[in-house]
Amino acid sequence: MKNVFLCIAVLLLSIATTVKAKVIYVAPDGSDVADGTIDSPLATLPAAYKKSVAGDTIYFRGGTYKVTDEQVMKYDGVYAYVFALEKAGSASRRTCYMGYPGERPVFDFSALQLDGQYRFGAFYLGADYIHLRNFDIVGVPVRITGHTQSECISARKGSYCIVEDIAMHDGMAIGYYQTRGSYNLVVDCDAYNNYDNYSEGTYGGNVDGFGCHVSHTYDVGNVFRRCRAWRNSDDGFDLISCAAPVEIDHCMAFFNGYRPTSDPKDTQTFTGAGDGNGFKAGGWGMSDGATKCPEVCPSHYVHHCIAYRNKAHGFYSNHHLAGNKWENNTSWRNKSNYNMVNRKNTNEAVDVAGYNHTLVNNVSWTFRDASKGGHLINCDKNTSTLINNSFAPADSAFELSASMFVSNDPSLLFVARLAGGVLPETDFLLGKKGSILAERGMGWAWQKDDEDNAIRDIVQGSGPCRTVKGVYDLFGHRVTKMKNGCFYIVNGKKTIYQDNHNNHAE
Repeated sequence: MKNVFLCIAVLLLSIATTVKAKVIYVAPDGSDVADGTIDSPLATLPAAYKKSVAGDTIYFRGGTYKVTDEQVMKYDGVYAYVFALEKAGSASRRTCYMGYPGERPVFDFSALQLDGQYRFGAFYLGADYIHLRNFDIVGVPVRITGHTQSECISARKGSYCIVEDIAMHDGMAIGYYQTRGSYNLVVDCDAYNNYDNYSEGTYGGNVDGFGCHVSHTYDVGNVFRRCRAWRNSDDGFDLISCAAPVEIDHCMAFFNGYRPTSDPKDTQTFTGAGDGNGFKAGGWGMSDGATKCPEVCPSHYVHHCIAYRNKAHGFYSNHHLAGNKWENNTSWRNKSNYNMVNRKNTNEAVDVAGYNHTLVNNVSWTFRDASKGGHLINCDKNTSTLINNSFAPADSAFELSASMFVSNDPSLLFVARLAGGVLPETDFLLGKKGSILAERGMGWAWQKDDEDNAIRDIVQGSGPCRTVKGVYDLFGHRVTKMKNGCFYIVNGKKTIYQDNHNNHAE
């Protein structure tokens, strides 16, 4: 009899795990008493969340969603997590929260109040294998005075998550902020025009574009790829107090440390605010006494990135306690372009020339502050490895000129993303063919063989996920009929189907 019950239990479990995940729809003109179908959508994410289970997909139709205090899903100490996403997916079927293909939803959090008692986390990643994609987060407020912050995306628990094609802008909050989790991919996202002019007056500190600050050494594998940060009142990318190595790949940081302007593409107006580093890679601060740096300090990897006209340093090691790897980056018109300063040790809060850094194929054009800046400052060249940079070692250094670049027009930094959020190639600060930059493989450039993107990760993944062929939808389900204008996976790559006929996939 026990064997019979065991067989029944196994059968029921098998049936439960093979049930097809459902899709739930939300629309600005929906109703929270609706069915949640495409023809009868719900009105809010919390209502859709209640109807969902792990592995489901919630689609947001285009339009603006006005978020109110009543929609807050989770309170945790000083934080109010508005959309607390705590239903884990799996490697083969993620739990997805996505803008409907071809439409662009906007979540507006500016009405949040909660009597000024809480910090806000707009979207909370509280479980593994969650995928956010294709929407804007705007107006996230700060309602508390003093040294505080709010966050557009609060990644505080989940691992193996994907945050893709999300724009976080025109608010008072940090864009993406991570304190726990491994192997999270933040890809094709923008954070801009974020400025807190309330908590500490007009200073605007604590408002970075992207930040990873994990406290455990096992929280490895986190990557920022093809992301842009501009006009954030503090730093573009910040890895202070990050206990595990992080990769920043093909990212851009410009105009950080300044207040937003009415024209988000303004390249002429600069009113100072917070710190304003482009890429702040590491450090544990300079307070007296021992730091919380782990026994083995992480070495971060920053490559194929651009830092342009940030208030402070372009690429900055921020009193780190180890050397980082800086490869194929380009820096122009920052206070200093590469500042490798390190802290002496965990117990002595003393600045020393940066040790054990590796700088390969980097380019530095003019810097902005002759009294404090430079192409490369605060670097111990005896302990660091310097190979084929425009500024070091001495026998490879040379003066750059505008004629060496395809373009030095900063308006190209604002290029619109392609369908699906992919950042198109740009000629800004790209070494011109035939120039010494191109001949020696120096500076940032697009890696043509970089196929590691979020959608491919869903299909191929790792562990129980296997490589598949044919045509699939964005959630890894095999399809036999494609619809015009929709996204599919074809042989492991994301593509949009454009045809006016009802063709069948083979």
